[in-house]
Amino acid sequence: HGDTVFALDRSGQLHALDAATGAARWVVASGTGFGRGYGMALAAGDAPGSLFVGGDDGVVALDLATGGTRWRTEIAAGVAGPAATRHAVVAGSGDGRVYGLAPDSGAVLWEHDCVEDRPDDPEGFDGATARFRGQAARPRAAATDGTLVVVPIFDQCRALALDAATGRRRWAFRTEGWMFGRPALDARYVYLGSQDRRVYAVDKELGKLAWQVDTGGRVEAAPLADDRFVYLGSCDGQLYAIDHGVGRVLWKASVAAEPGRAAPIYGRALARGDEVHLAAMQGELFAFDRRDGRERWRLRPLPGSELDSDLVCVGDRLFVCTRPARDGGESAVLAIDVPRGR
Repeated sequence: HGDTVFALDRSGQLHALDAATGAARWVVASGTGFGRGYGMALAAGDAPGSLFVGGDDGVVALDLATGGTRWRTEIAAGVAGPAATRHAVVAGSGDGRVYGLAPDSGAVLWEHDCVEDRPDDPEGFDGATARFRGQAARPRAAATDGTLVVVPIFDQCRALALDAATGRRRWAFRTEGWMFGRPALDARYVYLGSQDRRVYAVDKELGKLAWQVDTGGRVEAAPLADDRFVYLGSCDGQLYAIDHGVGRVLWKASVAAEPGRAAPIYGRALARGDEVHLAAMQGELFAFDRRDGRERWRLRPLPGSELDSDLVCVGDRLFVCTRPARDGGESAVLAIDVPRGR
């Protein structure tokens, strides 16, 4: 946001860092854990200057400038990453409900039950094994275009599309596998990845399938949609560029360290200029040509560490979070300068 980068850590702290220097502008304890689902969203419209954070105990709104608490709404079963609109802050909970909260106060505006019509499990994806103990559902991070909010329900292998203002369900779309990544929305479609190894484009108004593309591995990463392509990393170690009008794969690029070696991808790609950047779990950062997928460069910014987040860009600087790998490494926020014109 502007010249500030925000990061969460598993101890429950939030960090606001100066994008130019890395100096901490503030560090606060959120008062919640991040063990069962978490995420954050910037305010839209009615609550300027707020950062909404979801965690194991509910949602907290923080002042962007100071980190001070503006409000806190406790939800005992916790929530996944929220989506913020001018109407409501929306997040799914382990209690089997999706909540819409007032952006300025945290008051509950509406609730939506996502358990009463839970579908049968696809073969090989037992919902009970996918839920945390004692929870009725396992929602994942929500996404919005400001009017429609889409919430993946991991254990139900489906996504729910809700009206942000009222919580009324517009549609539900089921895949054949668990759903981990945050959806992406554009003017026509909602893009969904699934552990059934596919990415789906769903008509945003009708909830009907427009096209699907098979990949060679689980799709855990969130898609990225621009004005022509959908970029998506798969756990087959490939980044896919898909024409979102017809669902045709234009190119795919490998992030595997060597042929045949697993290279899971959990982070969303980042389009910047004529390049697409991607952080691969094995610890390497890549840049590919947006036109043909040709690799332009790669680097390993922190040896021994895995890259465990989506990428963020401020000017010519990329930001990514790391975590320790089996052989060492550390948890950190990295700032990486990309030369102009590359």
